[in-house]
Amino acid sequence: MIMSYTEEIKKIIDNLNSVCGTSYKPTTKATVKHITARLKEGFELEDFYHVISFKNDQWGTDPKMMEYLRPETLFGTKFESYLQAAKKFECPQPQRRQKPEVAL
Repeated sequence: MIMSYTEEIKKIIDNLNSVCGTSYKPTTKATVKHITARLKEGFELEDFYHVISFKNDQWGTDPKMMEYLRPETLFGTKFESYLQAAKKFECPQPQRRQKPEVAL
């Protein structure tokens, strides 16, 4: 049985276009290929949304990097590393315990 991810792909591309101000189509062969591959690996919609938001925050104001806010870059082979970076950035860093002051 061939599984179709048409609805998921549309939601992901709609999110990408909304967040990044782009106009990608959810039907382009390369876009479908990259997103389908990640979905088959078990990634969920929220994972795609995290990567889109994180990379837009990182690259969205850099004219040189803005061109990489595209499906083939965001959802390609580096997707998992982008997701891990996004999750690490979103998680608060553990606070170090302060040593108690010793009165002399």
